[in-house]
Amino acid sequence: MKTIFLNNLELIKDKKLTFLTSDVSAGDSTLPVESIIGFAVNLILFIGEPGDEKSEVIKTHATTPPSSLSVFLASNCVFDHVQGTPVYIIKYDQVEFSHAVTIAGTKTVLDTINIQADEINTQYDDSTYSSGYYFTRLKNTIGAGSYSDYSDPIPYNGYGDNTVGAAIDYALKRNKTEFTENVTKDFCIEEINNCLQFARGKLKKWHNLQEFDYSLGATSRGINKFAMPSDAWQYSYKSVLGFRIGSGKNLTYKDKTEFEEYLEGVNHALLSSGAIAGDITITVDDPHDFPDSGDVMIKGQVITYTAIDRTTGAITGIPASGDGAITATLTAGDDVWQGDYEEGNPDIFTVYDGYIRFWPLCSASYIYKNGWMDYWKEAPSVDSDNDTLDLSRYDMVKYWLTWAIRGQLKNDGMRDPNDADYGLFNTILNDAISIELRTHGQKYKTRPLLNQIKF
Repeated sequence: MKTIFLNNLELIKDKKLTFLTSDVSAGDSTLPVESIIGFAVNLILFIGEPGDEKSEVIKTHATTPPSSLSVFLASNCVFDHVQGTPVYIIKYDQVEFSHAVTIAGTKTVLDTINIQADEINTQYDDSTYSSGYYFTRLKNTIGAGSYSDYSDPIPYNGYGDNTVGAAIDYALKRNKTEFTENVTKDFCIEEINNCLQFARGKLKKWHNLQEFDYSLGATSRGINKFAMPSDAWQYSYKSVLGFRIGSGKNLTYKDKTEFEEYLEGVNHALLSSGAIAGDITITVDDPHDFPDSGDVMIKGQVITYTAIDRTTGAITGIPASGDGAITATLTAGDDVWQGDYEEGNPDIFTVYDGYIRFWPLCSASYIYKNGWMDYWKEAPSVDSDNDTLDLSRYDMVKYWLTWAIRGQLKNDGMRDPNDADYGLFNTILNDAISIELRTHGQKYKTRPLLNQIKF
């Protein structure tokens, strides 16, 4: 038999609440409360706290709105409730339990039951299946009914090795507890992410965060930048192991100031709106550095003009055909180059504003080639029981989380730096760093100390 449960504490977390101003007896259909702000018809209420003997879930009246600090109910209270009992507004009043053979397989509903308000968990015991995955979702039975998203899959045989769920189970069992008001699922996930970030703060370059031969996209005429990968450690050179065009060698890094020296005499703007072949006017976002007449290059097209409006950015006097005409479609946001721009084989790059930028611009011989990047990724974060961690981080996480939960339960949130599990965490972290420094396999330059700041 497999027991599946939903933690009722999650139902009331961060929910609107008020308190009873006098005792309520079983059979009463009105709640005297401190405030009716946020209360209305057709809402679901949780009276009491999860796990309290007389807690219950009940609905507000379908047509009679709250008034005069009174909330009117759709049915009578089942239990007595004393003055000061909290009354929460929650979104759902039932839990649906389902099963699927695989994570992505078709779900079969096992049962839909009322929230067991007098228990910490609403649980269901299944004796039908002996493998596969279970899912829960919440149901609001008012009107046509509505559902929450499905939970993460709950494997019949428990969470696999090195998963977030296994780490949470370990830490809860070591503290001889289940989820409580102060130790919730969200708390555990947050602490695991805190642990991962702490480890990343101690060492930036972990081997499992290396990404090699990542394609940023294909090169084209008139474009000299690629967006940095969204999972790069940070949008700066510190995250870049190497950048190259096609099968060429890695480009040479220049900081922003050095890079811009290569663009001396080059004017740049962006096209404000699109244009098609034969158009005689284009508009740019910033025309102030452009001469009164001359030519610009956009996507490999050299376009001549005779006048420019500094206020509107309109560039006019473009021939409708022949030399200097627009011969192919242009798009808003395209790069507009003017002056001493170069085309050829890119050999330098820099990183700023979320882009990796190279120079010179690609000539016809170097377009339609991949921009390849090797880089360090950001520390991963987790949000699901089924997310996996590598072995060393799993061991770090389970001891960190055990220590964090113990502080919540026994020390009013204060954490003991002499705790044995915290000591195990530090030992594993230090051993992992030592191994990484010896074996991560990549050479990189250590930047100098400037005013004792290490880069």
